Amino acid sequence: MKARPDQPLHRETPDAATGHLPVLCRATVAGWLSRADGAYVDCTFGRGGHSRALLAELSADARLVGIDRDPQALAEGAQLHASDARFSMLDGNFADCLPTLSPASWSGVLFDLGVSSPQLDQAERGFS
Repeated sequence: MKARPDQPLHRETPDAATGHLPVLCRATVAGWLSRADGAYVDCTFGRGGHSRALLAELSADARLVGIDRDPQALAEGAQLHASDARFSMLDGNFADCLPTLSPASWSGVLFDLGVSSPQLDQAERGFS
């Protein structure tokens, strides 16, 4: 199953849990998804928007690992893991975590390297 950016995917509105919708979420997930039963890595988990959208497209046999070191992102990841056993969260920098994950076994890896909304909206989180 290959999602297409011109077809609606699960997420077209902000996530109910976080109120956040990543920019280009549908197109990103369509490009990221190569196998419904694959193994994926979200190297910049953040609020988890891309991960939640991808999980909605994956089969019960798939798995997804999120990586982040921000305490709020880790809390979001823990909540997602509690509700979906296909997801697990790593605490750290993707540069340190990726080498431990056997890259040959992954179907897709995402790096969302843009500025995040909390960095702009909340002075204590970054830019203001």
